[in-house]
Amino acid sequence: MSGRPDTDMASAGPADGGDGDEERAGQDGGGDVRRPVDLEERQEGRPGGGAVNNVVVRQRNNASMTEPSHMPSPAIHLKARAVDGPQAAASSSSYTGVGVGVVKRAGSPLEREEHKRAKGDSQRHQPAANLPSAQQPQRPPAPHPAAGVGVLPSTGLTLSGHAHHPPPLSCLGGGVSSAGGDRAIGAGIDGDGSDGQQGSRQGRQTGDSYASRQLSESIIRRTITDAQQVTQLIQQKGADLNVEPLLRVTGTTGRYQAYPLVALCIDNLTDNSLPSIWAGDCGDASPVAMPTWETPGLQLAVMRALIQRGAGINGGSHLSRPIRVALASCNRAAFNLLMGHPGIQLRGREAAMQVRTLPTDQPTEAHEAILLSFYRQLIQRDTTLATERDLGGMNLLHSAALRPPVWSQQFIESYIDLLVANGADITAVDMMGGRTPLHFAALCPCGSHRVAASLCRRLTAADINRGTPNDPTYTPLTVAAERLDEDIQQLQEDNTGQAVRDRLTVRIPHVKTTIRVLLQAGADIALMLTATEEDRRRRQLVLPEYATVLNNLPDDVMAAINAALAPQRSLAALLAPRLVVGPQEAPIFAWRIASYLFDMAAATQTITGSIPSRHSAMARRVRAAVEHSVRSSVYEASSNREVVGEMANVGGEMVRVPLQCFAINAGQQGGQHRLLGVREVVHRARLDEVAQHGVAGLVKGFNEHLGDDDCQFQWQQLGCVERGRDGRATFTPLQLT
Repeated sequence: MSGRPDTDMASAGPADGGDGDEERAGQDGGGDVRRPVDLEERQEGRPGGGAVNNVVVRQRNNASMTEPSHMPSPAIHLKARAVDGPQAAASSSSYTGVGVGVVKRAGSPLEREEHKRAKGDSQRHQPAANLPSAQQPQRPPAPHPAAGVGVLPSTGLTLSGHAHHPPPLSCLGGGVSSAGGDRAIGAGIDGDGSDGQQGSRQGRQTGDSYASRQLSESIIRRTITDAQQVTQLIQQKGADLNVEPLLRVTGTTGRYQAYPLVALCIDNLTDNSLPSIWAGDCGDASPVAMPTWETPGLQLAVMRALIQRGAGINGGSHLSRPIRVALASCNRAAFNLLMGHPGIQLRGREAAMQVRTLPTDQPTEAHEAILLSFYRQLIQRDTTLATERDLGGMNLLHSAALRPPVWSQQFIESYIDLLVANGADITAVDMMGGRTPLHFAALCPCGSHRVAASLCRRLTAADINRGTPNDPTYTPLTVAAERLDEDIQQLQEDNTGQAVRDRLTVRIPHVKTTIRVLLQAGADIALMLTATEEDRRRRQLVLPEYATVLNNLPDDVMAAINAALAPQRSLAALLAPRLVVGPQEAPIFAWRIASYLFDMAAATQTITGSIPSRHSAMARRVRAAVEHSVRSSVYEASSNREVVGEMANVGGEMVRVPLQCFAINAGQQGGQHRLLGVREVVHRARLDEVAQHGVAGLVKGFNEHLGDDDCQFQWQQLGCVERGRDGRATFTPLQLT
C-alpha cells in the first residue's frame, strides 16, 4: 500500500481546493430526502413567488472583485421545513420582503472540477492582542438599506426546538463558491435541527412557525429596534429560540448552512474583508455580507435577551458556532459576552482554529491583532485547545496549512508560536496518509507558502524531507511539485474554461513560492523520483525554482552582512567626528574602538535570520563564509572603506574589489596564496548545486568578464591568511568541506 492517500480519501481536503472548513461547512444543514424546495417554483399564481428584492451579488475571484452597484438584483427566498413526514418538502412557505445580505462568490468552478477530476483518477496526491480603542475597526455600514420584515402568509408550520447535530467528520475538503452568475441567499428555518439526518423528533419542544420565522427574519435583517421585541416574540407569540435558519444561495442545490440565532446576531466588524456567515452553495459555501445593527449596544441587548431566555450559545457546528462567528467577525463585544457566560463550551469545538477565508480576502493588521488576542484569550482559558485533533488526526497546524495565503507572515508566526508554545505538535501526522502540517502546506491548492516558511524554520532537515510511512519519497517537495504539475497541465488543456484559467494563473505563482520556500529550507531534490516520465517532468518543474533561489542568494548574503555590520558602522560613524585626530586617521581609530564593543554572537543570530537557506551543505558553507567575512571586517579590516573596497583593475576592467578575507592555499611550493572575497566563495557553493542537480540559468552577478574562473577551487583549499605580531603571514584552513 502506498503512503500516498487513496482516491477515496479525496474528501480529506487540500487537493480538492478546500481551505480546511469547506466540507464541514457543507455538513451543517439540509441534505435529506425532505429537503426544502425553492419557493420560487412552488408558489403558483403569486407574482415573484415569494421573492425578496434589493439584494445584490458580489462576485469575487482571485483576479477581481465586482462591486454590488454593478450587479443586478436577484431574489431571496425563505424556506421552512415541516416537523415530520414526507410532506415536509411540499409544506414550505414563503414571504415577501427585502434582502438579507450580499453573497460574495469566488466566481469559478475550479475547486469542484478538480475535486471530480481527482476522484476519477489514481493520482497519488489525493489526501487519505488587544488593541487600543483608537485602533478598533470601525463598524461597517449595512450592505443595503435595512427594511421591515416581509408579509408572511397565514399558513403556519410547527417547528421543532433544540438542534441535534451528528459528530463532525474527520476530514476537511470541498471548496469555496465556484459558480458564476447572479445569486442571492435562500433562508429557511431548521425544523428538526438534524442537519438533514433523519431521526426521531418525539419529545422535542415545538414552537409556532410564524413567530419563529418572524424572530429569525428580524435578526437576520436587523429590523429589531428594542430587545423587548425579542421578549414579546418569545413570551407572547411562542417563538422558538433554538431554531436554526438554513442559508443557501438561491438557485443552487445541495446542503444548507444552519446557524443558531445567537450566531446570526453577531455583526461583522471587518467590513466583510473577513467572512463570518456562510451560505450553502452547490455542496460548497459562499460568504454572506449581513446588514449590521443600528448600534453595538442593540446587538448585545438582543444577544442577551436570547441567551437569558434559553437560547443556546454552544449550538451550530464548525463555522456556525457563535464563538467562531464572533471570532471571524473581529467582534470583541460579542466575543467577550460569549466568553463571559458560565455555560460556554470550548473543548471539541475548534474554537482556536484559524478562521476560514477566500483567497481574495484582505485582513488588515488591526484584524490580525484582534484575532491573535482572541486566540490568546481562548488558549489562556484552556491550553488543551491548542492541541486538539480531529477524528482524522489533523491538528490546528494542519488546518492552518490549508488556508489561502491572505495572512501576513507576522500573523502566521505569532499564531503558530502560540500553538507550539502550548503543546501543538509540529510534526503530527494525520491518520489517513501519515502527512505532517508541512505536507498539507505543500498540498494546499492556494499555495500556503507563509505557513510553510514558518514551519520550516522550526523543523529539522529530516522533518523537512520526511516522507509518509508507506512512501519515504513522498516528501513535501514532491507533494508541491505534483500540485504545480497538475495545475500547469490543467491550464494547458484546451477544454479548460476561462474562469478556471484565471484562477490557475493567480494561484500557480503561490505554489511556486511554496516550492522555493521548501528548497531554501533544505528540501532535497535528490529524493525526488525519476522512474517515470511524470516523475521526471515534475522534477524539471522544480529546477527553475531552484535557479531562482540560487540567483537570490547573493542578495540575501549582502543583506545579512550589512545587517550584521550595522552596529559596528553606526558606532564608528558616531565616534569618528569626536576623536581628536586627523580626518584620515579618525575613521581608522573609530573602527578599531567600535570593534571592542562588537557583539559577534548577536551578529551570528542576525546572519542566521537573514539568510533563508538552511539544512544543506551549501547553506552551511554560505553561512560560515558570511560569519568569517563579518568577523574579518570587524577585527581585521582597517575601516569600513576597506570592507566596501576600492576600485581596481581586474582582468582588464575597473571594478570595485570588496574585502579579500579568503585565500586559496598555494601549497608547499612557496607560491603566493590567491586572495578572494565572500562573493567568490558564495558563487562556488552555487556552482556545486548547479552541477549536482542540473540547474540552468544561474547568474553570476559580478565580474562577468572573468566567467567562473575566479571562483574555481576545492573546498579543502579554502582558508584565510593570518598575520602574527612579527608580520609573518600564515595560512589557516576554514574547514568548509
